[in-house]
Amino acid sequence: MMDYKRNEAIEMQLQTALDDGANVWVIGDIHGFYQSFISLIDELNLGENDRVVLLGDLIDRGPNSYGVVHTARTNEQIFCVKGNHEAMMAENFSLEGLQDPNIDLLVWIKNGGDTTVLSYLNAFNNVLTQPDHQAMKKQIKDDNEWIETLPLHIVLKEWRLVHAGYKPNLPLDEQTEDEYLWIRKEFHEVSEPVDHQRTVVFGHTPTASLPGHGEQSWGKVWRSEVCLNNARPAAIGLDTCLYHAKQGMPAVLTAFNLQDGRVVQQSRVEP
Repeated sequence: MMDYKRNEAIEMQLQTALDDGANVWVIGDIHGFYQSFISLIDELNLGENDRVVLLGDLIDRGPNSYGVVHTARTNEQIFCVKGNHEAMMAENFSLEGLQDPNIDLLVWIKNGGDTTVLSYLNAFNNVLTQPDHQAMKKQIKDDNEWIETLPLHIVLKEWRLVHAGYKPNLPLDEQTEDEYLWIRKEFHEVSEPVDHQRTVVFGHTPTASLPGHGEQSWGKVWRSEVCLNNARPAAIGLDTCLYHAKQGMPAVLTAFNLQDGRVVQQSRVEP
């Protein structure tokens, strides 16, 4: 029986696409930069049978999280795994909560949730009328419920797609939501693959801070030096710092093709 952390129908559709020779693109952390996201999707020139998987953290920090969520929900070629920022939104975002915020909501706001709230206000604000609070309240509720349906990871024949990673030395079927959404160093520094059959493709941690990378690697895809038996890297990191760019460093969103290993990057469009 498929566990609740996965979605069998999504996995079947993605694996079928790969088996039939279609492209399956995996995109790293978008963080509310809607225009950059749409520009990257346009660059991919998707065919009818191609698919896209977003590795979580669709929201927070950039100017239009609402637009990213709306596109992810309505485009039938796009699938998502849950990220830690989506988890914070689903647990804390409501109009009532904003009127009397608790500590958890304030932590989310401080970590980029303020821009997500503003993007929803902008989406439901007409310059000729007052904001439609009832419609916005319903949309927030619907989007929070959608987030809670997202798989925590996607498992294919040769790939694992997850936001943050897996805890080493813990059976793969015993991982908790904390590992899928939050783990960092312990997963990055493994000495052997967490899955000897599959490469883990993940986001969450900017690739410049991963082992073997540094300032000279800013904006580049990370590939683990630990390999599977077929010489493929045990893990590939795709959070190439669309938001976290330092002055003078590239700010890019990355797509990785599971079919042939191609990488397509889009520089940030927003200021």
